[in-house]
Amino acid sequence: MKKHYVVFYSPGTFFDETDSQPIETFGDTQAAVELAASINQRYGAKPYGFRFVTCIELPPVIDPETGEKMEVESKQIAESGTYFINGRLRKYDEVLAENDPQESILRSNMRQTPIVCETSNTYRHTGIFREEDFVVNELGAIVARGNDPELIAYRKEVLERIAKEYP
Repeated sequence: MKKHYVVFYSPGTFFDETDSQPIETFGDTQAAVELAASINQRYGAKPYGFRFVTCIELPPVIDPETGEKMEVESKQIAESGTYFINGRLRKYDEVLAENDPQESILRSNMRQTPIVCETSNTYRHTGIFREEDFVVNELGAIVARGNDPELIAYRKEVLERIAKEYP
């Protein structure tokens, strides 16, 4: 049987904190944002974003020889991109122009991924913004898509320019 989940991501010390909740419909951003409000991770961190996943799950089976109940591992069959909650897109050229000394590592990292999404729902988080990703507002409405033709063209142009600057 197929089951849908929403997996929430919150800023962690070394790695993201995650929390998974069942959801009725894959892609229901409004329901996911409502669920996100109830998620609290370590140190009070709230989710910066979420993904939808679909799994095939089966009930436990009984070993015919021993009568022992055995759990069947679920299998993930679908996954969405990341939906950043109240995120702000930042492009490589903008970050470069700001020339903030505290963002030197970010500028360097953005040579590989020229668009990032910054959130600050509790703690500041900056993540890669890929073609399969989205930004949603506090109501769950999509306000930016990673596959927007303008963003696709921008990624391509910047990566080509950077390849010439840093061979």
